[in-house]
Amino acid sequence: MLFGLKFRKSIFLKIIGTLIIVLASFLIVSCSEKLKKGSAEITLDQINEVNMPESGQWLGHFGSNRNGMSAETNLNIDWFNSEPKRLWKIEIGTGVSGISGYDDRLFSMGNMNDADTVYSIDGNDGSILWKYSYSCPLDKRMFEGGPAVTPLIDIKRNQLYTLSHEGTLNCLDVETGNFKWKTSYQSEVFNGRRPTWGFSCSPILYGEDLIISPGGNQSTIAGLNPIDGSLKWSQGKSSIGYSSPIKLSLSGSDYIAQLNSDSLALYDVDQNKVIATTDWPTKYGVNASIPIYTNSHILVTSGYGKGGALFKIDNQKFNLVYESKALTCQFQSPILVGGFVYAIVGDNDTKAKLVCMNLIDGKIMWSESLGGNRGNVISVQGSLIVLTERGEVISCKASPESFQEMGRFQAVGGRCWSPPTICNSKLFIRNNAGRLVCYNLKKN
Repeated sequence: MLFGLKFRKSIFLKIIGTLIIVLASFLIVSCSEKLKKGSAEITLDQINEVNMPESGQWLGHFGSNRNGMSAETNLNIDWFNSEPKRLWKIEIGTGVSGISGYDDRLFSMGNMNDADTVYSIDGNDGSILWKYSYSCPLDKRMFEGGPAVTPLIDIKRNQLYTLSHEGTLNCLDVETGNFKWKTSYQSEVFNGRRPTWGFSCSPILYGEDLIISPGGNQSTIAGLNPIDGSLKWSQGKSSIGYSSPIKLSLSGSDYIAQLNSDSLALYDVDQNKVIATTDWPTKYGVNASIPIYTNSHILVTSGYGKGGALFKIDNQKFNLVYESKALTCQFQSPILVGGFVYAIVGDNDTKAKLVCMNLIDGKIMWSESLGGNRGNVISVQGSLIVLTERGEVISCKASPESFQEMGRFQAVGGRCWSPPTICNSKLFIRNNAGRLVCYNLKKN
């Protein structure tokens, strides 16, 4: 009798436990974030082709047009048959500043002994043409530290613009490295608020203005006179994140869009006003990837579980088309090739994958696992060049059908956060510790 009572009590407790688990699961699902599904009212044929740079140029962060595209031709990208040969390697100091260049002249930055150094490098042999240094702490800030902004080349004015993580903006002569002018984001001119992991938004040229992102109360973005660095205008009250501004054309007019720490904003530079904003909060305020714009639509991506979303710009508003948790990009930026999005998804909590996504509806076409948690992808000759966080480089076709590899090799050791650069038939890759390597991509 006693055994029977204990048995029935045990069954009863198991049933209650099961009901609690089911109820808890129901509540979790019911309270979980609901993502909007939808499709853009455009076709693949209507998606605008991305702006292509001039051959032999990679003028700033993520390329001349900030879209990861190279116009180089006659390159060897079939590495199964012929692996690229390394031409040279040098050490330039700690940092995640990328490589900019034109013809055979390169520019980058690194930190050694608490000093930032800007380098002008001969792309043929890696020799240093000139360098410019100034005091700046390494500030590891939960990674290796050093500068995070790629030098911006101003071909028209023969100038180079560089930025430290403390917000010191320098203008140097491209040919000689001679100092021209400087300003500070944290000065009384801008009252910029330094983000937790330092200033990381790369400047951009817009007509006769140099657009910067100081992040002040009245200067989320600002326009400078490139000749002397004087302030021409400033706008916005949002705190900046780590993404960089892009130029876009909408209904015949040009605008600047920037993904800030908790919002996406569209700025009319000519009228000096904010046209549209929409909330985009991310854990730790880390919005760092560059948006993709095409045909009145803008795609944003973030890490830390946030994912991505496509917005349509209409009547000075950002109208949400769809959201996707599949496009989790911590700071690596996606690219648009042939109407499809290619991105390295991954962050501190997820392993890296190369994914292909239909821009129109957010459908993931395919994915391929990579080493590490992050990486970068650029495009040349209609194909993809992928750099993993661990320094492996992969060539593959830009096809929505499937992942189609054309070869891979280990380019450099250590951790790699900067996007690769292709300029004048050469591939340039740096790691966070400061090793810069050059590989020959020219066909024999």
